[in-house]
Amino acid sequence: MIESVVLWLFLAIILVIVAFTLRKEREEVPRKEILRAVQTTTAGGGGIGLLEKSFLWAFSWMDTRFRIQDYWAMSRDAYYSMHRQMPLTHAEKYKLRIIWYWYPLYCLGGISFLAFIILVITGTILGIYYVPGGMGDPTPAYASMEFIMTQLPFGYIIRSIHHWTTHFMVAAVFLHMCRVYFTGAYRNPRELNWLIGVALMFFTIFFGYSGYLLPWDALAFGAATIGINMANATPLIGPWVATAMFGGSTLTYQAVTRMYFIHVFILPVLVTTLIIVHLFIVWVQGVAEPH
Repeated sequence: MIESVVLWLFLAIILVIVAFTLRKEREEVPRKEILRAVQTTTAGGGGIGLLEKSFLWAFSWMDTRFRIQDYWAMSRDAYYSMHRQMPLTHAEKYKLRIIWYWYPLYCLGGISFLAFIILVITGTILGIYYVPGGMGDPTPAYASMEFIMTQLPFGYIIRSIHHWTTHFMVAAVFLHMCRVYFTGAYRNPRELNWLIGVALMFFTIFFGYSGYLLPWDALAFGAATIGINMANATPLIGPWVATAMFGGSTLTYQAVTRMYFIHVFILPVLVTTLIIVHLFIVWVQGVAEPH
């Protein structure tokens, strides 16, 4: 009883504060005059609709508090003072008439980025219910994946989206690299961005491989066996690579925890940083003309 009274009293105080704020705002900001001026300048004198009027009120409310127009003007001035312009699409820049041939190939980078965003969203949802652990029968990793697939509402759909988007992103990144190579977009002055793209392709494949092991079923165990053998076969630094990736030179239950940490913490930070740098360089240099 006391809690409900306190709650209603708190809500009443908030409503009073908001009411006084709106009253003071109406005195300081001539909203009606602004709306009347806009309405008189509309074509034909037909006035403005409810949607436009609501937008003007919302924009005026936001601009009063956050100075949107001032910061927009400052950003626009800084933008033009740098003598930059947003890069046009390939077809617009070179006035190509064969858009059906060139333009789809120049969308592969954006498609890869969109796939990465979907993977981050679905992976975050899956990570809430996933338990990284490889000891026991069934292992906690396998049991949690079984729960997601069979008991969690829409869990099967979310995991399927995550699974197939991974394949889609790997294919898009590979085709994007092929397009860059065969059109000569890796040449001067874009060598650095080419190297960043190669690193992104490597991390994308490793992203998929590390997630491939997380269910820790028979298929994942076989893939982990191949991976640790390849790591041990690396000259000079083989044992160190195996320990860093799988938690030891022999395959144990610790491989699941190690791959989970790499998949969820290390790779997202690296890939996100490289993507930001990659896109910034593209924005500065523009889209490369095919050689």
